[in-house]
Amino acid sequence: MKYQIRPLEEKDIGAIVAGEEAIFGVSLGFDLIYADFKLNPFAHYLVLEIDQQVGGYIGLWIHDDKAEIINFYVDKAYQHQGFGTMLLDFACQLCELSGVSMLSLEVRENNNAALALYEKFNFVFSHKRHQYYQDLSDALVLIKKFEEAK
Repeated sequence: MKYQIRPLEEKDIGAIVAGEEAIFGVSLGFDLIYADFKLNPFAHYLVLEIDQQVGGYIGLWIHDDKAEIINFYVDKAYQHQGFGTMLLDFACQLCELSGVSMLSLEVRENNNAALALYEKFNFVFSHKRHQYYQDLSDALVLIKKFEEAK
């Protein structure tokens, strides 16, 4: 199995939308991802490519010293193999290199696998967004703080 983490290419967007729908039941949608990719100078989309196929991705916005994870998934076939850890670690390194002091995200409060991953990366609970998702489930907002470079 060959894998790499690389920047998003336009040809990846359809696979990402399909992957989001398979994992989450909904997607940010082709138009939003495409517009973000083409027009948002703060957007950074990183693709997990496995055997020349999209196996997941992480999207984040970095602006000044703050960053936010917009969406993040690994295909079910590749979960529990360390790929989520690799993607999140890559994104955190990008944040550190960019001088980010704080990275935030939202996660379903019942997504125990994701919560365990975020805890491993020292994300802490900030607050809850009630009925945040389309199915009216709640989101937990988690924050990771980075040490200032010396």
